[in-house]
Amino acid sequence: AVVVDIGTGYIKCGFAGDPRPSCVVSSTVGKPVWQAGSNQKDTFVGRELWNSTVPLTLINPVRRGIVVDWNCVQDALECIFQTELKIQPDDHAVLVSVPPLCSITDKEQYAEMMFEGFHMPAVHIAYQSHLSMYSYGKTSALVVESGHGTSHVVPIYEGYVLRSITGRVDYAGLDITCYLMKLLNESGKVFTEHQLNIVQDLKEKCCYTSLDLTRDLHLPVQKQQMHYELPDGHLITVGKERFLCAEALFRPALLGSEQPGLLQLTLDCLKKCDAGISKKMVGNILLCGGSTMMEGFADRFQMELARMCPSDNLITATSPHRNFSVWIGGSILASFQELWVYRSEYEECGPSCLFKKGF
Repeated sequence: AVVVDIGTGYIKCGFAGDPRPSCVVSSTVGKPVWQAGSNQKDTFVGRELWNSTVPLTLINPVRRGIVVDWNCVQDALECIFQTELKIQPDDHAVLVSVPPLCSITDKEQYAEMMFEGFHMPAVHIAYQSHLSMYSYGKTSALVVESGHGTSHVVPIYEGYVLRSITGRVDYAGLDITCYLMKLLNESGKVFTEHQLNIVQDLKEKCCYTSLDLTRDLHLPVQKQQMHYELPDGHLITVGKERFLCAEALFRPALLGSEQPGLLQLTLDCLKKCDAGISKKMVGNILLCGGSTMMEGFADRFQMELARMCPSDNLITATSPHRNFSVWIGGSILASFQELWVYRSEYEECGPSCLFKKGF
């Protein structure tokens, strides 16, 4: 089976049973500005996107975790299946991940794309939060997930997502990158939106989450600083922006957002859980997603939880591979054959067959 995790920033694909995805490709899709002829390639993804000599219109078909351009997603997957995985889709079952609060309409659209667009023989649709939990080997947990476009806090009890108290906020890694760019520009650097990929690389290589903001702000300037090499070979010096950008995950007001911070969202969710369920959650708080990978984030999150709820013994777990937690969980789950909806069932019953299998 093929495991597909379609995110706001990246599409991760690979084969069930493998420990890591075979390919991680930007979700951005390039379409030629004009059609030069019938033999011209009409969709560019991944490395082709940046190496193309053809003028391209760049499209982001997934926004805040929601697919807004299904044709572009299908075109991107077709390129990935052909050039990266080198497979014929009609030879492979597919497990596809969806956001925790995914609508019924979107689940049906995923099924239609896989069955009718790619003629795949079997499909399973799984919540990203479920898959992240399985990557930790758990069946009950509070999944705290922050990826590229959205962040969620999802309570799962004995395999069931408690949708009514699931929390979702519209900020994540991309917003931290944009905030870092703003801080850098305010300090005299000059970055534009077209250079967000450079700022993201800088964030991943140089930035960290402060465990004591007051202390770090009072460090000598030279201890705050770090050098970063731009693609053209020039060096720039990054100072307190290195740790200030991560504060937005705890205080989204810095982004101009009135939504609660990730820590507050977690505590609010725990308060809404019934007493019996809450007992299970407090010892199984799982950090997932690429935005939780920033150096110091897990320690700061645990420290703040302990400070705000000293008597509750809240425990966070962190996998070193949590940036791939959704895909890894899918790789594990795809081995369970009873989960699949087969094409014959889909052709006989239509999308309603999905919900007979608990999707």
